[in-house]
Amino acid sequence: MSRIQSRSFFTPSSTPVAPRSSPASRELGTQGAPPAPPRNPVRDTFEQAVSLDALRRLQGLAMQVSVAPHCAAPPSQPRGGPPSLTDATDVGGVAFNQVDRADGGPVTRLQQFLEGAGYLDMGGADYGTFGRLTQAALRDFQTAEGLSPADGNMSPATLAAMQRPQHPAADPSMASLAQAYAPQLGRPMSPLEPGRDGAMVQQFEHGTLTRLPGGEVRVQDLNGEDLVPPVSPSTVSTLEEATAFHVAQWGAEGYRDFNDGSKYYGGNDCGPASVVIAATAVGAMAPPGAAGAGEAIDTVRENILDDPDSNTSVTMTVNQVAEGVTDAGAVATVVGSADVDMAAVDAALSRGHPVILGGNPFGNDPDHQAWGPTARADDNYLMGENFGGHWVTVTGMTESGNYIVNDPLCPNGPIEVTPEQMAEYVDGNLGMVEVSPTPVPVS
Repeated sequence: MSRIQSRSFFTPSSTPVAPRSSPASRELGTQGAPPAPPRNPVRDTFEQAVSLDALRRLQGLAMQVSVAPHCAAPPSQPRGGPPSLTDATDVGGVAFNQVDRADGGPVTRLQQFLEGAGYLDMGGADYGTFGRLTQAALRDFQTAEGLSPADGNMSPATLAAMQRPQHPAADPSMASLAQAYAPQLGRPMSPLEPGRDGAMVQQFEHGTLTRLPGGEVRVQDLNGEDLVPPVSPSTVSTLEEATAFHVAQWGAEGYRDFNDGSKYYGGNDCGPASVVIAATAVGAMAPPGAAGAGEAIDTVRENILDDPDSNTSVTMTVNQVAEGVTDAGAVATVVGSADVDMAAVDAALSRGHPVILGGNPFGNDPDHQAWGPTARADDNYLMGENFGGHWVTVTGMTESGNYIVNDPLCPNGPIEVTPEQMAEYVDGNLGMVEVSPTPVPVS
């Protein structure tokens, strides 16, 4: 519920209120007052009913609004977002492993609420069974609402929070920040909205999240004081900057500037290598350098496969790549292949986040090629034929609008890719993982 700065609220009585006197009658007082207009019983009864109805509405509003002392500026009323939990019958008593006995039961309504609020993706599964997926979504909702402990079990406070207006985050990167700083920020009071000078702002009970046009994020209280140091963008604008965290999949003879010749486990380590690049870019890993590239790639692969003795590289799905990012200590946001396009890539980069992107560097046919043939012609590619799917990390954009790509198959360093080449790569993509840094703890 919103909070206001003013401390004065009236409580209207249940008796009719006399109409306020006009400015003329106040100036004249009781001397020389104009004659009263003739009475109209129908009009008077109507105006009295309307006045009482308006006052009752205001009284009900006043009973719901609490007062926050010493606020620098009153936050806005909640607006937008999916509806609250409108039918809460028996929802407060649902428990793990419970199954609805009839269609539209309490578990189903809980799941539909969590879906609408952006915490649950049923993926086409049937409603009505309270399983691990629903419990995890419920825990995420509780964490975002600042409910402690957030254990994935229903409680009176959880049910009450569900019956308030809900506001899903406008993008996943802000959602992770909102969840991390929920104890300090409280619950969201608005969607992500345009602010001054191109900034995007989301308002909370006790503060704001602001993303500046360059990707910097500020987490502030209501007085405008930073709760944590401003979060700098993790993208780059030059090849020189991208060189600092480049690694190659393997160290071929004569090409060892970014991998000094570590043991070769096969040609399918593009996923783990891209994870190393992205995690280094957001500060989750220290740059391994040529001497440590092989070991870093092996460690990521072993973590993804949960096999400390893995000695064979394998192809990776988008979810496995995301798991590697999480294991490396960064935040992974998966975008399925059906939702990946140039706009999705640009949006992530505008938030200051590199993306791990799957596609085919050689395109689908000779008339629809990405950067593979060009890089090969420049003697900067470890493969010479169309090998199919591949993972790379897009780490930024140049001032001229080209993309900066850290392709693990480029042994001489990152490359510039034109929008046309990127469009061919995105066509028929394998999915995308937006990579952002783990939120800084509040000191």
